[in-house]
Amino acid sequence: MTDHNITAGLAAGMLGALFAMPALAQPQPTVPDPEALEIANGFDHIGAEVHELVLDGRPVFYIDEGDPEGRAVVFLGGQGTSLAAFQLTEFNRSLRESLGLRMISVERNGFGESPFNPELGYSDYAAEILYVLDHLDVDDFAIVAISGGGAYAAHLAATAPERVTSLHLAAAVSRTLPTRSEPANCDLSLEDMAAQLEDFTHSPKDWWGVPDSPVLIVPGWQAQAYADATRSFYVNGQLGNATALAAEYLRPCGDDAVADAEKITAPAYLYWGEDDESVPVAEMAQWQEALGNVVRATVYPGQGHTVQYRQWDQILADIAGLGDYTVVCRDDSTRLVASDDVGEDEFLGNCAWKAAE
Repeated sequence: MTDHNITAGLAAGMLGALFAMPALAQPQPTVPDPEALEIANGFDHIGAEVHELVLDGRPVFYIDEGDPEGRAVVFLGGQGTSLAAFQLTEFNRSLRESLGLRMISVERNGFGESPFNPELGYSDYAAEILYVLDHLDVDDFAIVAISGGGAYAAHLAATAPERVTSLHLAAAVSRTLPTRSEPANCDLSLEDMAAQLEDFTHSPKDWWGVPDSPVLIVPGWQAQAYADATRSFYVNGQLGNATALAAEYLRPCGDDAVADAEKITAPAYLYWGEDDESVPVAEMAQWQEALGNVVRATVYPGQGHTVQYRQWDQILADIAGLGDYTVVCRDDSTRLVASDDVGEDEFLGNCAWKAAE
């Protein structure tokens, strides 16, 4: 037998031995006891239900999430977002429910299922929100505004100041305040502005992508953000038409854009990222100058424009009336601690955020 044949024979023998070995036993899954198994009579939560009302002949879409007896909160999402933007905060759903917060969000003109009407402005949106709240028998409410939602927050707070319990502004634009900087793009027509924005409305991933943000450690967050943009620009047959988004960009240029900030009396809480380039800290200073009752204004070092999500647990605590307490991770446990007892090097927020450090 040649060397080649000897080698081939040995290889064949080894393969035969391997195939002859018994397969390793796989652990069998545990079979639950059918008599002890508890099966819910209802359905598990998969998202907020969208409701519809009609005001002056136009549809108004809203969501209402939480205990009807809880503290009512009007949620104002960022620029170009639909009411589904609220879902991007539900990674803290269990905390929100524990705090008894009822979140209400009304879809803005031209986004999501709301048809676009070029005649509607800030005051019309405030009227829609109050119409929904009246329908729900909600008298007093807090406001929480993210990014572009700040423009509407100022008008809502000034329209019904006696009903607003507190105002929470997270990297929220100041473009409707008397202390604002000169608004941009006011020399553009609606059509020209839309042409500049249509690349974003045609590609929800480009509009809502947040590369390198700490919020990306939240499972499913980025996919949900893409879903919000898809709802904003497509769900009602818009096919990516950028006109509604262009109108929102140009709305600060209108004659009635500036809210009467002197009417805003609710205690205000401000949350900003030190590295925010989209809505820089200078805009927080404009809120501080315009409002007469700023309780706390916090700038978070090393954080950018997604500070609202990174600090959402603190925002919820403040809305619930726990403004004297701070959410910290201490001894690998997330807890509320009296703010006076929080050390300089304490880790702020849920312990889960440590994975983003």
